[in-house]
Amino acid sequence: MVTSGTIRAGMGGWTFEPWEGSFYPDKLAKAKQLRHAAREVPTIEVNGTYYSTVKPETFAKWAADAPDDFVF
Repeated sequence: MVTSGTIRAGMGGWTFEPWEGSFYPDKLAKAKQLRHAAREVPTIEVNGTYYSTVKPETFAKWAADAPDDFVF
C-alpha cells in the first residue's frame, strides 16, 4: 500500500531571545520577528494556543505577517 502526504519542518514558536543577532538581524523589533521567521521556514508551531485562548485579531495579524502559502 502506497500513501503520500506532506511533511513540513519548521520551528516551534518564533520568539527566542538567544536568536536575536544570529537568526534574526541585529536590532530587529520583536514585533517583526514573525514576519522574518515566516520567510525563512515553511511552518511554525503556535503552542501558545495550548496555554490560553488566542483572540481572532491576533490570528489575523499573524496571518498578515506571513506569506500566503505559509502554514501555522
